[in-house]
Amino acid sequence: MKRAFTLLELVFVTVAIGILAAIIIPRVSSHSVPEAAIQLKDHIRYTQHLAMVNDKFDAANPTWHRNRWQIKFTGNQYSIVSDNNTVFAKDPQNNGKNLQNLDLNSKYGVTVALSGSCGANAIISFDHLGRPLVGDLSATTKAYDATKLMTANCVITLSNGSEADQNLTIIPETGYVR
Repeated sequence: MKRAFTLLELVFVTVAIGILAAIIIPRVSSHSVPEAAIQLKDHIRYTQHLAMVNDKFDAANPTWHRNRWQIKFTGNQYSIVSDNNTVFAKDPQNNGKNLQNLDLNSKYGVTVALSGSCGANAIISFDHLGRPLVGDLSATTKAYDATKLMTANCVITLSNGSEADQNLTIIPETGYVR
């Protein structure tokens, strides 16, 4: 006697798979603003980590402080860079690819707006203690310029027009991102 599936059994299995797909697929939908916020938060923390682990102090170089790790925003793009904008951080999760010109708008459809203490400054850097500094360090003459230390919260707003905006806040003195 031959063993085979009846047409009725195949119809029941197909209907069951269809019902499961209808239940599961809506939960797989993308939430681009929170995903972009997680990526940016991770990269800010990674920049701070690099600054603390890879201290750029060099007694023989009077402008060593210009080489600090920093995250630079250009519109909706950002890069993690040091050594006076010549060395880019490597992405440890992506085969060592440079963290350069990462575009949140093309990847997630999200726009970036800076406000608070970093509103006019598109550059956030960190010293060897992880304290956040704002502004361009390429022209600074002192290693620790008090005008560059972040004194108020830096708020980075991510939005795409259809989902709720997501705010990342960098806290002065600690560099904590929430």
